[in-house]
Amino acid sequence: MDRPAQPDQAAQVDLTAAPDLSASVDQATDCRPDKMAFSRERGCQHDGSLEFCLPAGDAALLARVQAIAPSVRCAAGRGRAGCDTQREWLCFFPTGMAECLGHHGALTDEAWARLCALSLLPEIRRIVPTWFE
Repeated sequence: MDRPAQPDQAAQVDLTAAPDLSASVDQATDCRPDKMAFSRERGCQHDGSLEFCLPAGDAALLARVQAIAPSVRCAAGRGRAGCDTQREWLCFFPTGMAECLGHHGALTDEAWARLCALSLLPEIRRIVPTWFE
């Protein structure tokens, strides 16, 4: 009797593990730039971070996000991301000199890879620049 076909392991994305940042970003196919309100080249043209919403109280999801991007911090708030303050946390992905190629420049390969990995999470609808008023 034949065994059932196994799914192609290479085609699956493990969202519970830290992203593989060893590949060139130019070769990365696992990304949802349509969820990002900026390009890689303009990824650091804002007030120091990028933001997105996560369902509030989901500790396992927050742990997955922080495995991908350890610097992400979340709290109550609406932000530019437009989080529902009753059901979502406002999360920030800080962008300093380690994530940017110069002041207000492009994102580094590693920062872009981390954002691409975050964009694959279905719970993240949109990633937008932070602007303080």
